[in-house]
Amino acid sequence: MLEVTVALPSGHSEKFSLPQTSKVGDLKILAQRTFGLGFLRLVSADGHSLAISTSLQAAGVQEGDQLTAVAQEAKMVATRRAFALWCHGGDHIVTWGARLAGGDASEVQSQLRNVLQVQAADEAFAAI
Repeated sequence: MLEVTVALPSGHSEKFSLPQTSKVGDLKILAQRTFGLGFLRLVSADGHSLAISTSLQAAGVQEGDQLTAVAQEAKMVATRRAFALWCHGGDHIVTWGARLAGGDASEVQSQLRNVLQVQAADEAFAAI
């Protein structure tokens, strides 16, 4: 097991124990549940944002490390019949609504990395 401390900028912190094979996303979900915050970005002590799909080991997280959890503001856009929700710099967009109007992003989800903005047209979304 790997023990890591995650702290909010307010100073509130929690220790988490995870299997060494865990991904950053696993730790992020635990932190979100513990802190009661829906959108967090984990940042290493040297200021690097950790990608959720990366293993803790590959991200350089070691026993006893302290990470910072930064709350992010969710953004939303809409087509005529679908909606998209994302966070700046995130690796995931949640879509719902009419499938042919942009409501299903499952086929392109693996291509979404460091999304800065999402634009809506009448029947589609474009991630930048």
